[in-house]
Amino acid sequence: MAELNLQGIFPAVLTPYQEDGGYNVAAFRRLLQHLAPNVDGFVVNGTTGDFPLLTREERLRALEIAVEVANGEKLVIAGTGAVSTWEAIQLTQDAYTAGADAALVIAPYYLRPSVAGLRRHFADLAAAIPKMPLILYNFPKLVGQPIPVHIVAALAIERDNIVGIKDTSGNLRYMLDIIEATQGIENWNVLVGQGTLVLPSLSIGAAGAILAAANLIPAEFQALLQAMSKNDLAEARRIQSRTYTVACMVSEYGSLAVRAGLEFLGFEVGKPRRPLTYEGVLGTPQLDVLHQALQEIVG
Repeated sequence: MAELNLQGIFPAVLTPYQEDGGYNVAAFRRLLQHLAPNVDGFVVNGTTGDFPLLTREERLRALEIAVEVANGEKLVIAGTGAVSTWEAIQLTQDAYTAGADAALVIAPYYLRPSVAGLRRHFADLAAAIPKMPLILYNFPKLVGQPIPVHIVAALAIERDNIVGIKDTSGNLRYMLDIIEATQGIENWNVLVGQGTLVLPSLSIGAAGAILAAANLIPAEFQALLQAMSKNDLAEARRIQSRTYTVACMVSEYGSLAVRAGLEFLGFEVGKPRRPLTYEGVLGTPQLDVLHQALQEIVG
């Protein structure tokens, strides 16, 4: 399988909604076009995109738009995670047919399969669509359990289309264990999923980042990546400090913070789709902190 270059910044793109709650195609295209100059690709239908709230048709349409906007110049990574292996295979096949460059597959949630079940889930998915590069997605806060390090390493060795992992655990020891366990495996990359930990993750060997906060301040994260690539640690530290409050707010409040932040920046992305709501989560004090932090960065 051809090498997939995952060294970069990839926003986990928000899904905009219309006033009636429907999917806003035009707003989604505008957001992608806005992000494109400062990122290396798009992650579509991921956690920040509210993938559990989207229909299969909406997920496919989002991918088609992303592929169109990317125009072969940016990577398109499709979130294709599902509770069942069968559904994950269907969604990954959709992504492959739509022209996505890779699939990001979160571990099955709610049912919490055994370690053997996790390994079989990912192995079956890789075998079902062998030409589609797969990125494992470790997010124990939402899934209920991590993907064990030895399972990640085994899958990386056994399946050449499993090409990396996105780690949103916030646990640098886990990430380092993965990096050490997969050393020497060709075409394998570790991506950080926490905006607060981009600098330390890159410093221990992460290739890049898939970030919700990159919807809001993509140029800053790209500048941080470039500073690290030039071994300019002082500049990287300065940028990390500059982005830290926004990254913290997004880490705490997820897609709700991204949605509120984009509205503040002038993008009409609509209200959250139910059952998500700002009420009881993001009030005036939290919004003031987010808006002030964004104002200091974007002016």
